[in-house]
Amino acid sequence: LLRELVRAARDQGVSLLCLPEMCLTGYMLEDLVQWPQVTERAWESLEALAEDTGETAVFAGLPVRVGGLLYNGLALLWKGKVRGVTLKRFLPSYSVFYEGRNFTPWRGRETVEVKGRPAGDLLYRLPFGDVAAQICEDAWVWPQENLSLLLQAEILCNASASPFSLFKPDLRRRVIQSTAERMICQHVFSNLVGLDSARLVFDGGAMVAGPQGIAAEGPLLHPEPWKLVTAVVDLDEITRLRSENTTFREAYSAQRENGRVGEVLDLRGEGEGRFLPPTEYPLPETGSFFLEGGDRRGGGPGAVEEALDQLLDALVLGVRDYFHKAGVFRKFLVALSGGRDSALALLAAARGAALLPGPGSPKEKVARHVEARYLSGPFSSAATLEAARGLCAELGVPFARVSIEKEFDLARSALEEMAGGTPPSPLALQNAQARIRGAMMLGWANTVGGLILVTSNLSEVAVGYFTTGGDNQGGFSPLADIPKTLISRMLERAAKRWGVESLEKILELAPSAELAPDQTDEGDLMPYEVLDDILYLYALKKLRPDEILGVLEAKHPRAGKERLQAWLERFLFLFDANQWKREQSPVALKLLYLDLDPKTGFRYPVLKGDRKKGK
Repeated sequence: LLRELVRAARDQGVSLLCLPEMCLTGYMLEDLVQWPQVTERAWESLEALAEDTGETAVFAGLPVRVGGLLYNGLALLWKGKVRGVTLKRFLPSYSVFYEGRNFTPWRGRETVEVKGRPAGDLLYRLPFGDVAAQICEDAWVWPQENLSLLLQAEILCNASASPFSLFKPDLRRRVIQSTAERMICQHVFSNLVGLDSARLVFDGGAMVAGPQGIAAEGPLLHPEPWKLVTAVVDLDEITRLRSENTTFREAYSAQRENGRVGEVLDLRGEGEGRFLPPTEYPLPETGSFFLEGGDRRGGGPGAVEEALDQLLDALVLGVRDYFHKAGVFRKFLVALSGGRDSALALLAAARGAALLPGPGSPKEKVARHVEARYLSGPFSSAATLEAARGLCAELGVPFARVSIEKEFDLARSALEEMAGGTPPSPLALQNAQARIRGAMMLGWANTVGGLILVTSNLSEVAVGYFTTGGDNQGGFSPLADIPKTLISRMLERAAKRWGVESLEKILELAPSAELAPDQTDEGDLMPYEVLDDILYLYALKKLRPDEILGVLEAKHPRAGKERLQAWLERFLFLFDANQWKREQSPVALKLLYLDLDPKTGFRYPVLKGDRKKGK
């Protein structure tokens, strides 16, 4: 069965396979392990199994003898050879376990030999990455003497023989996931399945966990003799996360000072490794990279709804607390455009106001503490006006339409005069409308003691699609950390969860700043779905442009490579060119892992060399 499993993994192009603890002999050997032929036959089976490995590196568990003492071992097999044996450090001798009766715990700082191979604490430098292993109980003990070695591993494999008991799988999952988060690594867990020695039922449940969630997980208590659970992982991301994380770097340096433990086996010269092209980058099952991570487990719509609910609740809580704890505002003020961003900002303000302390019902608090204005310009549409009016009516928010057309005409004439008779450019006229609105909102806030909610989203912030001195003017920017595609999904969820029917009309409208005839956001930029994918892959994952293009080709095949290349180059240029705008943004709420706020999580040079062609 093991050879069948190894061949299946090899044929599927698996780079690393982790088999369970004691898989060659069974876990519950009891005193049978004292017979010398048991370890001898196990080693013979190990060498036979190695013949089937090819380019697939395989960990396999077995008992081994060192100087007459028995150890619980985990051997690495690769390209037909046994390369080394990791020895178990912590032997459970409680409950149903009594490994200490026969096995010796490994406590050495140097390595020993088993059949001429190094044994002890080992790190393998393989062509695809650095790999270390633990055996079952070793994953439950923290910290360990060999931590300096383990912290070098990009992939940490845990081979287990963990028997089933009610609720234990959930506990085990938490341990595996927390190790991946704490050590910033890919953590691979394997387990026996089925009845062993008449008493213990092993439940399987193999998984691959990364710092941001479970990447793959196998079924529990499956009747088949084995299940191959695979995941594609990005080891460059491990390198990036570790380099960005000061706590990890400090912990690693501290452990290095404790001295060398174990041995590093460099096998990189013996192969090239199997690296998938960018077109094979794992695509999000949810449709959005920003909704991946955490414990998705293929949870489908329920898991997505839970994530969106958390975002909505965090948004409402953040808006309410900023208003309340500042202690200087009497009203939330929103420039309501009839579009998605201002609709979500108004919804957060209304629900936040309803939760404010003080007298009155929730409806009375909303009417007292929230107001909205539709500042219509020469290109505003009846559709957005009615959408804005309908949302305010449903939420119980005082609403009024105020025209800026007279002010715009004056501004256009003044701009032409300032330019010596040259008519203002189309961009200048668009920005003039935004700045008039911004000035009017600030004046209104001064008059009524209001907190202006800025409605720019993360996608706009990334590419500078907002007007300095215009729609970025205000006291708090609650949406600046939420990409446009996620805002749309949050509104869809809010409409369903809270029964806000007027949101449906807003979601039917194409996103537009309405600053020019027939203008749309996506016409000015690119499809938001593509923009947000590039934003995630470039700003968060730090992929190279050529890698991003490969992912885009896989996710958006109908767009065509040439168009995707043009959109990518445009994004990269705009991202670099607009850091000066981001430096002037108001205080923003942080809700996602990615943060472009220069005051908190994103330090980026304003001047950045050659910006041509998205280099």
